[in-house]
Amino acid sequence: MKKTLTAIAATLFLSFGALAATEGVEYQTLPESAQFDAPNQVVKIYSINCPFCYKYEKAGIPNDKILPDGVTIDQYHITTKPPFGVEKSTALAIAQVIKGDKVFKLLKDKYYDQYHVKKVKFEDADSTIEFSLEVLGMSRGEFDQNAQNADVQALIAKWDRGVEVAKIQGIPAITVNGKYLINTKSIRSMDMLKGLIAELSAK
Repeated sequence: MKKTLTAIAATLFLSFGALAATEGVEYQTLPESAQFDAPNQVVKIYSINCPFCYKYEKAGIPNDKILPDGVTIDQYHITTKPPFGVEKSTALAIAQVIKGDKVFKLLKDKYYDQYHVKKVKFEDADSTIEFSLEVLGMSRGEFDQNAQNADVQALIAKWDRGVEVAKIQGIPAITVNGKYLINTKSIRSMDMLKGLIAELSAK
């Protein structure tokens, strides 16, 4: 009986904890101008150029293991953070659309490693693009042609929906359903983030 009561108490505590998020503390509702269409989805808005984004990437924050059933995860690389955010977004979008997830992840990891581990900064837009060509397995001419691909352009436009969100709290930014912005400074553990995502996903 004691074990049963303990289990019930723990369940009640977890249930309370899952519902304890306070707007303005753990999260905020995005203004309508910054909201975007992403039902049942957690989106991380990031830039290769952001050191905190790199730390989140290495730590796997967030990841699909902490998502409730029926919720997916996506990442939006925004073009607006210098240097050469447009070129990096274009290369990443080409990787995703033309080459698939495996090449996309490889290119993203190589960009992060170049910028944050090796501390090598690209001199100009051309050198930023040239860096990606070997991973993409294409010539510069093919890159330029693929950059005009309608699906590539649409993906970059989709990612840039995160620009207005980034203006609110900086990056990385974690959103739920394209409506709620998690206050990353309030997160103390992966379990806390998991509970918060579950609560906001159900709103």
